[in-house]
Amino acid sequence: MFRALIHLASFVVHLPLVTALPLFSSLSFVRPPRATLAFIDNNKRHNFDSSREKHMCSMSSSSPDEMSDADAYHEMISAAVDLTSVYVRNGIVSATRSVRDIDTNSRRTFLYSIPLASDRQQPFIPPPIELPVKIKARIPSPSGNKLAILVEENTPPLESNNGSENRRVVFEIWTDGGHRLANRIVLPKETHGQVCTDFEWFGGIGWSPDETALVYNAEVPSPKTVSFFDLSTKLTDGTVAGGQYTLGVGKSENWGEKYISTALLGLFCVNVETGQIGAVENVPMIRDPASTTGGYVLGQATFSPCGQSVVYTGWDAGGGGDMPRRLGAIYCFQRPCKIYSSPVSKLLRRLSQPQNDREEEGARDDEFDCITPNDRLARSPRFSKLVDGHSKLAYLCNTKGFDTHGGCMALHVADWNVSQGSIVKESQRMIVDVVSMPGETGDSAVVSGIQFPGLFLNQLPDQCFSPDMEHIVATTEWGSTTKVISISLKDGSVVPVDFDLVGNVDMQGKVDSSQRFLSFTDDGGAIVTQSEANFPTVLGCLQPDFLKSRMTIHSCRRIANIAPFSCTSSGRVNPFNPGTGYSYQIITIQPQHGDVKVPVGAVLLLPEQSENEKFPLIVVPHGGPHTCMPTSFERAGLSYGFLCKHGRYAILHVNFRGSTGFGQAALESLAGNAGSLDVLDVVAATHAVIDMGCVDPDRVGVCGGSHGGFLAGHLIGQHPDLFKVAAMRNPCTNIASMVTATDIPDWCYVETLGIGTYNYSDFRSPRKEEVGVMWDKSPIAYLEHVNAPTLIGLGMKDKRVPPSQGIEYFHALRAKKIPTKLLVYEDCDHAIDRVASEADFWVNSKQWFDQHL
Repeated sequence: MFRALIHLASFVVHLPLVTALPLFSSLSFVRPPRATLAFIDNNKRHNFDSSREKHMCSMSSSSPDEMSDADAYHEMISAAVDLTSVYVRNGIVSATRSVRDIDTNSRRTFLYSIPLASDRQQPFIPPPIELPVKIKARIPSPSGNKLAILVEENTPPLESNNGSENRRVVFEIWTDGGHRLANRIVLPKETHGQVCTDFEWFGGIGWSPDETALVYNAEVPSPKTVSFFDLSTKLTDGTVAGGQYTLGVGKSENWGEKYISTALLGLFCVNVETGQIGAVENVPMIRDPASTTGGYVLGQATFSPCGQSVVYTGWDAGGGGDMPRRLGAIYCFQRPCKIYSSPVSKLLRRLSQPQNDREEEGARDDEFDCITPNDRLARSPRFSKLVDGHSKLAYLCNTKGFDTHGGCMALHVADWNVSQGSIVKESQRMIVDVVSMPGETGDSAVVSGIQFPGLFLNQLPDQCFSPDMEHIVATTEWGSTTKVISISLKDGSVVPVDFDLVGNVDMQGKVDSSQRFLSFTDDGGAIVTQSEANFPTVLGCLQPDFLKSRMTIHSCRRIANIAPFSCTSSGRVNPFNPGTGYSYQIITIQPQHGDVKVPVGAVLLLPEQSENEKFPLIVVPHGGPHTCMPTSFERAGLSYGFLCKHGRYAILHVNFRGSTGFGQAALESLAGNAGSLDVLDVVAATHAVIDMGCVDPDRVGVCGGSHGGFLAGHLIGQHPDLFKVAAMRNPCTNIASMVTATDIPDWCYVETLGIGTYNYSDFRSPRKEEVGVMWDKSPIAYLEHVNAPTLIGLGMKDKRVPPSQGIEYFHALRAKKIPTKLLVYEDCDHAIDRVASEADFWVNSKQWFDQHL
C-alpha cells in the first residue's frame, strides 16, 4: 500500500466539519481532526506504472551515509540550473546560467550556445563560456544581426579624480551577427545614473524595429548638493546648499528590499550608430528637479512595431496620489501602475544626427498617452510582429487592483495603428478575466488537482504572440505547478500545453512537472523548460505545430543536457543523478474549515525507502504569503532535497489558502486571517501525511522563512504537541513592533485586519486597537506554549522583516531555557541568498534537525 502511495500524484482528503469554537482561548487548541483518505475515482489518482520508475525511490550514485553534510549540500546545488536569459536567433539558442561559487561567495554566469538541429539528431554543443562580471546585459536585435552588451568597467586612475578609478557604463554594439564590435558608447553620468537591469520587474532594454536605436531606463540624476560651509561652490544649476542629508534630495527615497539604490527611473534612447543619447521627456512627471520624491518610475519599455513610439509601464512614486510613502517593490505586485505611450520619432531623428549637425533641436514630440487610465494595475506591454501592416498590443491588468501582495491578473489586447503610432481607439478588449474560483473559465482541464485558477504571472514572455497571431503563449502558476498555457485570441479559451522532457507521464497522460515557455523558434516551435522536485531543469523544444496539435502530450525533444557545475574547491564532487535519492508527489486536500472551499495543495518529498521505515517530517510553509511552492527542483528541491536525500527527512511543502495559483477568492480569504486560516491549513496537510503512514507522528518539525517563519512560530506555539523543532529565516514574530519599521506596512494591516484596512493614499501610524490585533495575531502571543528547540537565521540588512523581530524572539526563547541558536549574516538581506550564507544556513539547519528531531 505504501509503495503505491508514493506514486500517487494527486489524491483528495476530506476533513470532517470542525465545530465552531473560540480559537486559541486556552491551552486546549483547536485542530482539525485527523484526515482520512478518500479516493474519488480512478480518474483522480495515479497508480503505479513501470513508465514512472523515475518517480520511484531508487538508489542514487552515492550513499548519503558516505558523505559529509558539506559534500551532500554541494551535490545538490551543483545540479541547479538557474537560467536567467534564453532567446533564439538564427537557429541558435542562447542561454545564460547563474552558478553558485561558495569559495568566492558569489555567482558566476555562463553562456550556452545551442544549435537547433533540423532533424532529431542531437548536434554537437560547444562548452559554455563564462561571462565576465562586468557584463550586465546582452540584448540581441530582432533580426539577430546586432547585439547590444551593457558593460560596467573601471578605467585607469586619473590625477583629476584624486587617483581613484573611474567607473563607467558602456553600451557595446556588435554587428555582423555579433562578430564585429562596431561601436562603444559611454553613457554620460550627467545624463543619468545606473542603468536598470532588473528585467524581472522595473528593467527593460529594447531595440527599435530598424535596429538603429535602443530604449532603456536608468536612474534619474539626484539634485546636486553642497555643505552649508562649502564656500568654494557657487549655487548654480539647482545646487541645493545643505541638502546632502535630506531625504529626497541628497538621500534618495528608495523602493525598499533589494531596491535600496532605486529611487526614480526615467526613459532614455541611444542611437547605436552616432552614439547620441537623449531622455524621453514627454512622459508622466518624473519629479521636481530639486527632489527625488513624487513622480513616477518608468520601466518595461518597448518600441512599437512602427518605431514611432515607446510603450512602457509607469509606477506611481507619489505623482499619482497613491503612494505618499514609497513602499517595498520586490514581490509586491499590487503597487499602482499604468501603461503609457510616448511618441519618439522626433527624438530619434535628432539622435541620428551628429552633435554638431542637429537641425531640429527645438522640435519636440507630442504628449504621452495613458493607454490604461481606468486600470489600477497594468503592466508588461508586449507587441506582436507586423502582419499585413497590422499589430496588436497585449498587457496584464487588474482594473480594481488588489491589496494583497500577489493576485490574479486579466489579459487585455488592443489593436495598434501603425501609421499613427498609437492604439486604435475602442479596440481594447479583455481576453481572459480575473478568475475568482478555479474552473470559472478554461477548457475544464485539471492540473495538480484543480481546474484553471486564473492568470498568476508577473510578466508576459517577450515573445508571447504566436507567429500566426491567433494565440498568446505564457507560463502561469496552476495549483502546485507552473504550466505553459495557450490563450486563444479569438475566444479567450485557455488550454494547458502538456509535454514531457524527462519521461514522466502518468496513466492519464498528465505531467506533474513544472514547465516554462521561454521563446518561439524561427520555425514556430517553442523553447521550453521542465523541472521536477527531484529533477533539475532541462531545456527542450516543442515542434512547430504544437499550437494546432490535438495531442494530449505534445511532441518535444531535449536540446541540451545541462551538466552540474562544481561550486567549491573543498570536498569531493558527487554528481547528482536526476530522479533518484528521493521521490515527490502532489497532494490535494479539501479542509472543511474556511469560507472559501478551494483545495489546499502540497508537494511531498520522500527519501528512498527501506522496508517499514517511517521518516521524520519537516513541514515547510512558504513565504509571501501570496506566492506558491511549485514542483520545480530549484524551488521545492535543492536545499530541501538536501534535507530529504542526505538527512532522510520527509519534506512537506504546503500551499495553504492565500497561495497564488488557486484562484483570487482563495488568495484573498487569508487577508485578515493570517495566523489562523493558514495555520489550520498547514496542520490539516500535516495530519493528512501522517495518516498516510509514511512518517513518524512523533518526529515532526517545521522550517520556513519570512511568512513561512511567521507560520513556524505560530505552529510551535499553537500546536506544541505536534511540531517539535523549528528552523526559521528572517521570521516575522511580532507584527505590532514590525509595522512601523518594515518597507511593507501594508502587509501588516491587510493580513491581520483585512482587505481595505490600509489607505495607500494617506500614510498613518496604526491606532492603539489596531496594534492590539496585530499583536494577538503574532507568534509572540503564543510564546508561553513553545517548547520546540528553535534555530533562527537573520540577514542584518533586511528591509522587509527587521532583524529585531528574530532577535526579540531569540531572547524570549532563551529566557525560557528553550534550546535556541541564532545565525547572524551581516551582509545579507531578507532572502539570505548570498552564496556562503545560504550554504551555511542550510547545513546548520540540517544539523539542527539531526540533533533535535
